[in-house]
Amino acid sequence: MNQFNRSRNEKINNPQCNFKRKKKSTTTIENLSNEFFGKVFGYLDGCDIYLAFANLNHRFQQMLNSPLVLFKINLDNWLSKEILIDIYQQMITFNKHQIFSIHSSTSLSMNRFCSSLSFDSSFNRLESLVLCESQPDIFISLLNTLSSLPCLYSLTLKMFKSSTNLADVYGITLKLPMLKYHNVLTNPSDLIVTLPVNTDQQRFSSITHLVIENHCSFNDVLRIISYTPELYRLDYTNTNSIDRNIEINLPIKLSNLKYLFVRVYGTKFDIVEMFLSKISTKLKVLSFTTRHEDITYLDANRWKEIISKYFLQLEKFYLKYYASRGNGSQTQLYRGTANQFALPFWIKRQWIFEVQRDLEFIIYSVQPYKERWDELILDQSDALCSGLSKLTFTNMHANEWRNIINIDIKRILSLTQIYHLIISVENIFVGVLIPILNSLPKLHSLKLHSLSFGDPPGMNPKDYKSFFSIRPTSKIVKAYLEKMNQRKDMFFLRVLCPDMIYLKVDWIEGERNMIPFALVHFE
Repeated sequence: MNQFNRSRNEKINNPQCNFKRKKKSTTTIENLSNEFFGKVFGYLDGCDIYLAFANLNHRFQQMLNSPLVLFKINLDNWLSKEILIDIYQQMITFNKHQIFSIHSSTSLSMNRFCSSLSFDSSFNRLESLVLCESQPDIFISLLNTLSSLPCLYSLTLKMFKSSTNLADVYGITLKLPMLKYHNVLTNPSDLIVTLPVNTDQQRFSSITHLVIENHCSFNDVLRIISYTPELYRLDYTNTNSIDRNIEINLPIKLSNLKYLFVRVYGTKFDIVEMFLSKISTKLKVLSFTTRHEDITYLDANRWKEIISKYFLQLEKFYLKYYASRGNGSQTQLYRGTANQFALPFWIKRQWIFEVQRDLEFIIYSVQPYKERWDELILDQSDALCSGLSKLTFTNMHANEWRNIINIDIKRILSLTQIYHLIISVENIFVGVLIPILNSLPKLHSLKLHSLSFGDPPGMNPKDYKSFFSIRPTSKIVKAYLEKMNQRKDMFFLRVLCPDMIYLKVDWIEGERNMIPFALVHFE
């Protein structure tokens, strides 16, 4: 021990050793520049910054008071109620002009601060607010103070209590002079907004991006956007729609609207068509999602008519229609609509029809073309199959194979032929693949996650004889197996797909290293 201490003291007292020790020392936090701290502070909660650096030393105190430092305050902070309120009061007193944003996502945090929340023009750097509904009279009083904020560009209101009159809310927020982004979120409800249609060209909002979630009818939306002539993007969601008719007669002119995203449940297609006809705009992107047993949503001719008449400049079209798997009566309604989305109008624009089957729904969709895995491997038949319909299974139990073929696939084929199949279920039982592939006679490509030769639980023993007595008739040319559990997987696919030319494999179980791309070419 004494020898160690002597050696340590010699190194400390020796100037040469001391110089070398200083050269290797780590830079202390005080040596970092103010610019560095300014960038780091931009990623941190303002209350945490204040707690860590306020009154630490003169330099950091000066830095916190610098106009170059802006604070983002989260009222849902992990700090205790007493500490958070104390910090907030200090910031409001000494750094009000440096607050960039205040976010409160729960009624609990709003109730804590509602007595001290009030805004005036001294919040001259405040650009973003997220407020949660508190008591209606207090909430409305708070909203009335927002007009004094000179730089308020973003306002999100979370109104889960649904106790405040929405007409009063929109009546205030649509008048805010600098507001660009506005989001009003409620629980799914049948709340309506009784605003009149704006016919006064002098009364309009500067909002360019409006988000309406879980409230308002289509009629209410039309009334609201009549106040927003500068609107560039509109997102409207209502899972509890109450529309029975469109009452607005005059079209709403929105020259700047380029993006329209609509997600509604329980609304008939005719109402949607009338709503879209009332918007006068040069739309570039239209996205529509619905869950309603109205097969008209899959009438490609109706959509073609809407787009050709009202949205001539449309570049991207997204349609997603959720049909309940349990409702077999829909099969009868599909007649006469087969392959409509494969006509030149859709192919020319590269808007591709696809189908997905999950645990609850069959999801029909139209979306802009995306390159598929099989298109990386070119052959002479690709010209015929490029861009044609794809079916994806994200959920499948082996013992439901009869329903898959007799109900789900039958319904799907009444709408479109399927040329590309993806089964993303892990370890799909090989027996069910034979009848499923045989039921899809136009298949060109197949993508599987992995195969299993083990007995699946709940399988009827009589089914095994059915599986392996069927002769594979698939015309699949390209197959993709993400994970090969055993070598016989490849031989099974060769039997399953006798016309297969290409097989791609990502991973072979038991190999030491992952194979990123293995391509087998069969002559």
